[in-house]
Amino acid sequence: MSKTRLVFRSGNEKGFTLLESVCVLFLVTSLFSLFPLAVKTFGTAGEAFRPEEDEEWNLFLMQLRKEIRVSSSCQAAQNTLKLNEAGRTVTYEPYQNSLRRRVNGEGHQIVLQNVRSIQFAATGNGVKVSAVYPNGAEKTAEMTFLSRHALFGQTEGNAR
Repeated sequence: MSKTRLVFRSGNEKGFTLLESVCVLFLVTSLFSLFPLAVKTFGTAGEAFRPEEDEEWNLFLMQLRKEIRVSSSCQAAQNTLKLNEAGRTVTYEPYQNSLRRRVNGEGHQIVLQNVRSIQFAATGNGVKVSAVYPNGAEKTAEMTFLSRHALFGQTEGNAR
């Protein structure tokens, strides 16, 4: 049994046919139409992974409220807050352009990033926290103690 091959040859194979040109044009146009969508998607994905100031501030306040609730005493200085709880001292203090949390003078847990300044002030029955960000935005919160804490530190008028 012999195999027969059919070969189509034309005299001019140097260029594209009209059908090939239309197909290539369609594919290129389709790819270029998806390009703006891809750029927009990748641009917004980068913003989604960057923590927002408000979200980070709210997370910090939730953690601080929890620690104040379980602490037995509190000492508020100009830019440092010390909480005593269960035989350990938790300190919130500025570190470079961040606010860090340390336990018994050890550790380095960043709780707020990109903060120009932070102020802690003792109020009548709680603590007032003020943070200023590099863009000038200021966030303030005041937390009160549910039970009677031993409160040491400045009054609100002396905080600034």
